[in-house]
Amino acid sequence: MLLLLPRAFGQGAASSPAKGETKDATPAAFEVASVKPSDPASRIAIRRSGDRLTTSNTSLAMLITWAYDIRGDRLFGKPKWLDSVHYDIAAKAGESLSPGLLQRMMQSLLATRFQLAIHRETRELPLYAMVVGKNGVRLHLSEASGDPGQNPLSMTARGHLTGSQVTTAMLANVLSNQLGHSVQDQTGLKGVFDFKLEWEPDVDAESTGVDGAPLSTDTRSGPSIFTAIEEQLGFKLEPHKGPVEVIVIDHVESTPTEN
Repeated sequence: MLLLLPRAFGQGAASSPAKGETKDATPAAFEVASVKPSDPASRIAIRRSGDRLTTSNTSLAMLITWAYDIRGDRLFGKPKWLDSVHYDIAAKAGESLSPGLLQRMMQSLLATRFQLAIHRETRELPLYAMVVGKNGVRLHLSEASGDPGQNPLSMTARGHLTGSQVTTAMLANVLSNQLGHSVQDQTGLKGVFDFKLEWEPDVDAESTGVDGAPLSTDTRSGPSIFTAIEEQLGFKLEPHKGPVEVIVIDHVESTPTEN
């Protein structure tokens, strides 16, 4: 499986328009797009090359969360089958693709081919506040110089995350995906830093509630992600509840319209 990291590293998660909302007068759309059922044995991936986008073995749930740049815990009103139907998509934009434009095009594709309709709400949800630990940060902060680039964060395997010239907001964003709950940057730190974070993934790590309790180390040979963040980076994750913008599915079809 190709591990995917969030799009909006530099600015945090960006707000994308719901159905009927567009940032431009004309909705962004692919020039051509083919949608077909996936081979269950194929690799899960989303790839961009030039003005083309291809996905393989991607569930509708994955496509929606990717298109709207949200995590699964912020998607509500999901039909039971949303994770079980998988499709391959081959699309051509006909113009240079920036990440934001690409995802607006995917939103249009989901609306036209799967009849996806959504609305936004603000709900009180469990989250983590990322603060400076009691022993201070273990990173070297420097002044940002230019764009962080296309891939400032890299995760080639579970439990191994590296970053180059990233901000604390970018780190909080990617940790949100690892923990399955929103992580809000409350460190107050400015500047950018490089880091390497290593932990031992736990089967229940992404499914546990936000209680802040350390994961059991009885059968663990390495640190939990909570311990690693504090010991290796100098940050602490504190459990809270707070207002979070979510997306609610009003309607979606499991079978797309014909190519």
